[in-house]
Amino acid sequence: MLREPLDNLYEELGVARGASRDEITAAYRARAKVLHPDARPDDATAAERFSRIGAAYRVLSDPQERARYDASLAKPPPVRAATPPRPSQPAPSAPAPSKPFRLSRRGARWAAGGGAALLVLGLVTGAFVFSLQRHDADLQANGVATVATVIQVDGERRLEFETRSGRVVQATESVKTGEEQPAVGSEVRIHYDRNDPTSIVTDDSHTGRNVTLWIVAVKLVVGGAVLSWFGFRRLRRGQ
Repeated sequence: MLREPLDNLYEELGVARGASRDEITAAYRARAKVLHPDARPDDATAAERFSRIGAAYRVLSDPQERARYDASLAKPPPVRAATPPRPSQPAPSAPAPSKPFRLSRRGARWAAGGGAALLVLGLVTGAFVFSLQRHDADLQANGVATVATVIQVDGERRLEFETRSGRVVQATESVKTGEEQPAVGSEVRIHYDRNDPTSIVTDDSHTGRNVTLWIVAVKLVVGGAVLSWFGFRRLRRGQ
């Protein structure tokens, strides 16, 4: 059953719309004879055209099918509802320019004060390292050399040795060397102060300890100077 005509079936058969059934039959037979694939072996479109006139004849030769077909021709083609336009998407807003960081006056005062404190702490640390190096050098130069044994007392490592006067002393270095510590029971060469035997220094290298402490002191001084400069600069600009 033909639901939606795709072509004009009357034109397919070459007859007028008001042609009689006999005229339709005669037209179909004439065209079928001409368009039959056996009669046109070299025409690649003959089979398709033959099928189309057959479909047209089946509709127009049936009174009911023809009436429905004629009614479909009388109706105007359906109008598709216009698709409502999609609401326009708002254009993405450009990101707001980031505001440059600006330190408040209170923050500037904290920066200046904190930087000054770090600067002082760095200078104090540097002075401590310098005095520690002088203390070690003085003991190694003027102290009494001896050999101490590494012992453990109440979970703490100590160096036990006997002074020239026969006094047994258990002492520890105030600041470790930063190097690997000798095992308990091993012997370590030291220098001690004649007047205060508990003040000692080992003969091991103290380079690791000194370098570490100097790095800390330099960082404190540089960081404090930069922070103070930044804070004071902001305070001067805010005046």
